Amino acid sequence: MGIKDHLIDPHGVLANWDEAARDPCSWTMVTCSPDGLVIGLEAPSQELSGTLSPDIGNLTNIRFVLLQNNNISGHIPSEIGALSKLQTLDLSNNTFSGQIPSTLSQLKSLQNLRLANNNLSGEIPSSLANLTELNLM
Repeated sequence: MGIKDHLIDPHGVLANWDEAARDPCSWTMVTCSPDGLVIGLEAPSQELSGTLSPDIGNLTNIRFVLLQNNNISGHIPSEIGALSKLQTLDLSNNTFSGQIPSTLSQLKSLQNLRLANNNLSGEIPSSLANLTELNLM
């Protein structure tokens, strides 16, 4: 729920993200595997604002995070680097600022990384070159 608490949701697309619910697989914008593990968070183009919570690092089975074309700001949480199964991270077309976290180089399964059209500063961490599965950046 920390993720929802940090976001401003003007259209209520995350309204059914209920902390008391035992099954997040019933929530909108969440994709689950057949065995009930959260593997995707998809909320592109929903006019979400606020910040991306470090709690995203708790979604240890997640494979894709698609939050492009929103107005999410603040720093990209370094905790994303703990998501060892993450294959696609699309945070493009938001207003993220600061540097690209070097912890992203720990994402050995990452195939697609999209961070364009934000307010990021600094250099791209050279350690990202070690991501052998990365096809698109």
